Amino acid sequence: MIKNTKSSLLQLLVAITITLTIAITIAITTPAAGCNDDYGPYASVNDTYFKELNLDIYVDGTGKALVMGYVEREDIDSNTLPFLELSEYVYDNDTNQLYAFTNALTCKYGGRWSINFTTDAYACYTEYHTIFYLPCGVMLGEISCSQGLAHSTAISNDSFIVDVQGCNVESPMTIIEYQQPLEETGGEGIDSGSGFSFGYLSLAIALAALTLVLIIAIAIARMKMRGESTRHEGGTTAVKRVVIETTADMLRVMETLTDRERAIINALLKHNGEMTQADLRYETEIPKSSLTGILRSLERRKIIIKKERGRMNVIELSDWFLSKGERK
Repeated sequence: MIKNTKSSLLQLLVAITITLTIAITIAITTPAAGCNDDYGPYASVNDTYFKELNLDIYVDGTGKALVMGYVEREDIDSNTLPFLELSEYVYDNDTNQLYAFTNALTCKYGGRWSINFTTDAYACYTEYHTIFYLPCGVMLGEISCSQGLAHSTAISNDSFIVDVQGCNVESPMTIIEYQQPLEETGGEGIDSGSGFSFGYLSLAIALAALTLVLIIAIAIARMKMRGESTRHEGGTTAVKRVVIETTADMLRVMETLTDRERAIINALLKHNGEMTQADLRYETEIPKSSLTGILRSLERRKIIIKKERGRMNVIELSDWFLSKGERK
């Protein structure tokens, strides 16, 4: 009985040993997730494999791109990023930061642009993240990503953003098609590099039209004010025009006035002793803020009278001043 028990225990230990040996062998010979033996120098044979690519790519309106971010040293040494062969770049070995300036990522077909970001056939990443910043206002076309990648779009500040990321991806690739805004592509027969823009032309035409309308409106308003200044208050009968002769007594009064006050009196004498305040301002070229104070001073000295007719102020020479002259 004891002998049979020992035999069974020995068989159990042998079975456990064989099972553990097989499990360890499988664990050692199985590549890391997402990569296999077909991927040459980038294949891994243990669970500690980790490789990252994290880039920000800023594309301007001419198709040039600024590329910044984290790149493994082996990607630089083995040319895993093909665009670097045609780019100017700096790589920091201590921080694994890449700074590149290139036009090798974009191409143009007619009025359409395409961004083609690819990696070497043997590239394998456990973490992959690229963000593309396009000029704001672009018309986005098709976005194509290789297996294992997902993308999203957003608008922030002055950029149209395409965010691409994935885990355990092999030979990642992203293609983004887009079209520049109309004002940047230029018109047919016009050199878009000259800075000409249909937007600026439309703005200039609109401003010219608005200026013309304002000039016409001001001219009509002035004609109406002058027409109303020759009518009786509340009536339609024209005021009888008279000619005012300047007498010696008037001149003696005017000698006591300032230059601007005399200019106002002379303008009123030329217009039969009556003008609107607006016409006085245009006639004498006295600023509106100054004219109000001068008229108030003349009114206090009983040289003029200020009346309201509708929405206008009408300035008249006073009877006291006119009594020093003669009307014919």
